[in-house]
Amino acid sequence: MKSTSFTLKNGMNVFVYPQPYLESVGLAVGVNYGSIDDRSDINGAAHYLEHMLFKGTKKRTYGEINDEVRSMGAYNNAFTTFENTVYLFRGYSDYFHGMLDILSDMIKNSTLPPKEFELERGPVINENLIHQDNARFFFSDTFGKVLYRKHPAKLPVGGSRKSIEQVKRSDLIRIYKGAYSPKNMFLTIYGKVSTDDARKISRRMFDGFNGKPVKERRVVAEEPQVRREMTVRRENIKQARVGIGFKCLPYRSERLREFLSLLVASKLLSYRLFDEIREKRGLSYDPSASYYPYSTFGFIGAQAGVEPSSMAEAKEIMLREFGRLERGDVTESEVENAKTGLRIQYRMMREDTLDMVSAISSYRLLTGDYRFVEKLPEMITGVSLDEVRKYAKKYIDTKRYSLLVLRPA
Repeated sequence: MKSTSFTLKNGMNVFVYPQPYLESVGLAVGVNYGSIDDRSDINGAAHYLEHMLFKGTKKRTYGEINDEVRSMGAYNNAFTTFENTVYLFRGYSDYFHGMLDILSDMIKNSTLPPKEFELERGPVINENLIHQDNARFFFSDTFGKVLYRKHPAKLPVGGSRKSIEQVKRSDLIRIYKGAYSPKNMFLTIYGKVSTDDARKISRRMFDGFNGKPVKERRVVAEEPQVRREMTVRRENIKQARVGIGFKCLPYRSERLREFLSLLVASKLLSYRLFDEIREKRGLSYDPSASYYPYSTFGFIGAQAGVEPSSMAEAKEIMLREFGRLERGDVTESEVENAKTGLRIQYRMMREDTLDMVSAISSYRLLTGDYRFVEKLPEMITGVSLDEVRKYAKKYIDTKRYSLLVLRPA
């Protein structure tokens, strides 16, 4: 069925994508506020606020929220990134009304209860500790520090123990009242729901929710790519992790071809690293590469977990494969395989309502286009070999790589 978008009276955009062959429905409210919008001294406040929206409203305590969600057999969660925060629900389609009632209540009427605010500081800090203890999480939280010296992307999304301990409830109230405006967020509905029901119920649920437009004050990263290496030694770990990355320009609609080409290039690089590092040499379980586009910065990077004795070899292979991309050593068949992998990935996502509302929300916040995910498979089809070579060469300079190594102490 055809997707539809409309705007509520309060300025909040709504996107509905009916999928009658599914049994579930996914809901997401995306807010254009993330960790780079936090003051540096309270880095992680955006993530702290994400936690607090589950802790009580004018109508419900946190216990009542949990009980209602469980009574529907539904799933609810949220995530914070550098540039946005997204609140998610997924459940059986019969409970669409009830799920949207809870989600809209959290968005409109959260009270950030003082007692819960202090209690939740512990879980926020402990979630960050999980990231510290998990090599992949630690790596993603830390890589920005190697790439950037000035831009707030150098700080982890979740903050540090020190910054979280400095966050005051008044800080979260300020963000909530300022950034959580209907004109700074949008609602996505995907799955077994009719457009008429979605329109009628969303209008009723968000009635009376008003707010002013939010002025964006984000700074675009303008730091040049330079060679920089960082080694972090950790006790009580056995595996090392090696990663290499290169800055890219932020996403802009006029750079669409560049965005698509770098998606393909990173997929191609992932295939190569899997073959070279895992299959041919048995050095790693999970070598991979990804492209990370944001509105104020971006980068393409690769990483792998290896035994400490294999760090130098893994680094050498990564640099060699980046170097091949830099020189344009790419074949037509490699590009076609990468494009096929990406197209299938985005098409199969349509079967999972939670994945779809997450992806639609993330890309809508980045591109301004609700239908971006819907159109991605076809857009990827048009990427050419020459474009992949052109944009890989534009950003990859193996003489100026950024390197992060996490190793046992």
